[in-house]
Amino acid sequence: MLWGVSGPIFLLDYLGAVAVAVVIAVAARELTGRRAQGATPDRVELAYLTDRALLACQVGVAALRRAGGVEIGELATLHAQGPPPAGSPALVRALHSALRRPQTWAAVLADPDVGRALRRTVGRLVRDGWLLTRAQRRRIALGTVPLFAVAAVGLTRLVDSAVEGRSAGGPASVAGLLLCCLATALGGWWLTEVPETGSAARRLLRRLRREHAELDPERRPTWQGRDTDTLLTAMALFGPRPLLAVDPAFAVQVGVDPERDRPRPDRKPARR
Repeated sequence: MLWGVSGPIFLLDYLGAVAVAVVIAVAARELTGRRAQGATPDRVELAYLTDRALLACQVGVAALRRAGGVEIGELATLHAQGPPPAGSPALVRALHSALRRPQTWAAVLADPDVGRALRRTVGRLVRDGWLLTRAQRRRIALGTVPLFAVAAVGLTRLVDSAVEGRSAGGPASVAGLLLCCLATALGGWWLTEVPETGSAARRLLRRLRREHAELDPERRPTWQGRDTDTLLTAMALFGPRPLLAVDPAFAVQVGVDPERDRPRPDRKPARR
């Protein structure tokens, strides 16, 4: 029975059950999508894994810009000139096609060809295991059920003891159990936020960020003399801030927020 043991012993048993439930939830998250197949994602696909469609499009249009294929026009429009670089990904070609006539960035993002290219990109990432399917995301969410079950058991003991007049332990045990129940429920709620990326994609991004740590905007890298590949890699792994440092006018045109994405003057760079 829930009230058949003393408060401190029940609390220790409860914490043990919470630890088991956390292991189950974390295991479900880490083991789902832990293997991927096919080629390593290119920079546009890495950008999608990092921050979804907007960053992927920003990396794609930055590739066109660096190749001299996109100019800033009047009334906040962009216009493509010349052919796209040879071997460009499908999304880059779709962006170039959308910019054959002057367009605002919002119109480019709404272009049907760009949307189709994004869906094909997502399909390829899902097929190769870098992004999770709906079934896999549902599996991760179900992994949090034991946490809520454990929280329910603890709350049931507290409520049942209060209603039936049974002792749930001393004031310290009751307060500790109540706090643990709340923490368990909040932890379960936090873990129900299921990532779109599989664990293989998260490992890949962590590894590449370590390998290219010198490009982290928090370290304020010097961009003078850097080539296009380096810039696009930095954007794909760390977000659009590098484009703001290299080409601020163009960055603003393609949706990079100068206030949010520019480093604060009073912020110290991270140590190397």
